[in-house]
Parts: sequence; C-alpha cells; structure tokens
Amino acid sequence: MKFVIDKNILLEALTNVTRAIGTRTTIPILNGIKFDLTNDGLSLFASDSELSIRIKIPEKDIKKIEQPGSIIISSKFILDIIRKMPSDIITFALEDNNKIKIYTDNNEYNLNCYDLADYPNISLDESKEPITLKDELIKNMINETSYAVSTQEARLLFTGVNLKIAGNSLECIATDSYRLSKKSITLDNIISTTINIIIPGRSINELEKILTNDGEDVIMHIFTNKILFKYKNIEFQTNLLSGQYPDTNHFIPSEFSYIINIDLKQFNDAVDRASLLAQSKDKNIVRMEINDKTMVVSSSASEIGKTEETLTIESNNKEKIDIAFSSRYMLEALKVIKDNNILLLINADDKPIVIKSVEDESLTQLILPVKTY
Repeated sequence: MKFVIDKNILLEALTNVTRAIGTRTTIPILNGIKFDLTNDGLSLFASDSELSIRIKIPEKDIKKIEQPGSIIISSKFILDIIRKMPSDIITFALEDNNKIKIYTDNNEYNLNCYDLADYPNISLDESKEPITLKDELIKNMINETSYAVSTQEARLLFTGVNLKIAGNSLECIATDSYRLSKKSITLDNIISTTINIIIPGRSINELEKILTNDGEDVIMHIFTNKILFKYKNIEFQTNLLSGQYPDTNHFIPSEFSYIINIDLKQFNDAVDRASLLAQSKDKNIVRMEINDKTMVVSSSASEIGKTEETLTIESNNKEKIDIAFSSRYMLEALKVIKDNNILLLINADDKPIVIKSVEDESLTQLILPVKTY
C-alpha cells in the first residue's frame, strides 16, 4: 500500500470518520481507522459497533496511487499527525509487520498498526425503498430538536430523537420529560412506508456536524434496528434504540389562557442576565411575572442579591400570573428560533410553558415550570 495525497483532503475525511470512534469501546481494534486503497480511490472506515462511518476519496482527488492495499491505523494520533504535518503533500507507505510510514520531504512518522484480520465485518446495508430528503431540512430539524434529548441512560428511549413519517407528514420529537421540542414538516412527496424510529442522540448530533447545507440529497435506508444515511461521499450508519417512543402529543395543550407576544432578543437577553444570579446552578431558576402588558423577569440568591428587568409585551389576558422556569432550558429553546418574535403560551403557573415562533408554526417547544414553594 502506497499513495500520495493532499493534506487538506485527507484531513477533512479523517475529521468526519473519527466521529464514529467511541470513547468507551471494549474492543481495542475499534479504536482504529481502516484504510482501504484501490485503483478507484481511498476508503476510510471507523466504527464503535453502534455508529459506523465510511468516507470514499475518489481516485481523482489522490495525487498518486502506487500500490493498493489495506491497513488499520490507530485513531489516537493520526488526526493530529496529519493536521500538524508541515507540508501539504503527504505520502503513506505500508512497511513490513503492520507498520505504516507517513512522511513528507522534511519529516516522517512510523506507526504500529492493528492486524487487519482482527477487524470485525460491519456491513453498511441499503434498503429497497430509501427515503430522500435535503441536507438543509435534516440539519435544521436536528438543530431544533436534539438539544432536548435526555442524558440519563436510565431512561434510554429519551436519549434518542423520535423520527416519524406517515404519508407526506414528518415529525421529529425529543424530550427529557422536563422539556420537549417537536418539529413538524409537510414533505413534497408521499412516502409509502410508515416510519417510527428512535435515533440515538449522540449519532444524530454527529450527523448534524457532517451535513453542510449545500442543497444535496441525503438518502436514508431504514431498517428495524439501524439506519444508513448516504450523503455525498459519506455513508453514516447507526443502530436504532429499541422500543416504542411515548406518545407526546397529549403533553402539548391545544388551548391557552395566556397568549403573549414578545421580542425574542429582548426576552432572551433578560433571561440571560437574570440567570447570573439564579439560586441554583443545577436548575437556574428564573421568575416571570406577567401583568397585562408588562413582564418582569427576575431572579435572586440569598447570599448575593436579586435582579429584575421589565419588558413590554402584548397579551390577551390582563390577569396577573407568576411562573418560574429553568433559565438554561429556556435559553436553549430560544437559541434555535430564527424569527424576531415568539409566542409564550401559558395556562397556569403549574402548567407547561409552550414556546412558538410567530412566523414558523412547524416548531413547538415546551418547558415544565419549576415549583418554588
């Protein structure tokens, strides 16, 4: 195996493929990246047995292919080595006894490699009826929902994002049981297959980092236990979480006593400033007092002091209401809204706060209030 390649081309591929390297794998060889060189180009493959990524660099993007071959290089150092190489042109040459020589005109590295025969056979399968969506749609959908997944593995289903497709309706839902984000999209085409799957949060967030909003197609091959995304020269496969995601529709009220229209930036900044004095760093509790056309955002800490800020709002209800919430949850929800104004939809101080954009009805977010008594 011997080839010459442009540093930046290889670096981009390595950056993406190493996203599949797990931090807690118990199989040492899965800490490696498999290099497969043929006369058609170079394929990089990495997996932690749950998430697998393969990237193909075509022959036209490689300076010279002298000898095809395969090797598994440890991921621990390879990314930094390539990043810090002093030259833009790098040569890889396989030596005896599973050693790879990586060199330029001025420097070289000689690395011990894994035994190719020990690498597990992980197949990237394609379905008979793939679903095609645009990269921008998927990237935005992930950005607007995945922040709400749970990090508690005791509630495994909530650590994933629920993707549902029926006809031309697509829903993406994430919740950790204290907050929820739901994105609803009407597709241009009717999908003949009904889909209801749970994609692990870690996997979906790594996919989002790979998508580049170039208007390219993402082809999804969905199975009962895994999903394969094909995008440009990248194949991204992840196992699915097993089980039935809870029906979250009944959590979102359909009618509200308070419909409050407020400037997104003003509200976001007020909550952000109030969080500086929040009583608990775990919950970051902030209070929101609404009285006719006025909102007071406040927080306090007995050992520090208190702060409050008054905002002008539009409200359909003149009655006073006082409600507390996690500033972190609120700020993370506001962060994904792109419009200038939002609606805060409330029924009572112990009922969920629903957040919607004035202009975009496809995104619904919900935060449970915090009891302070």
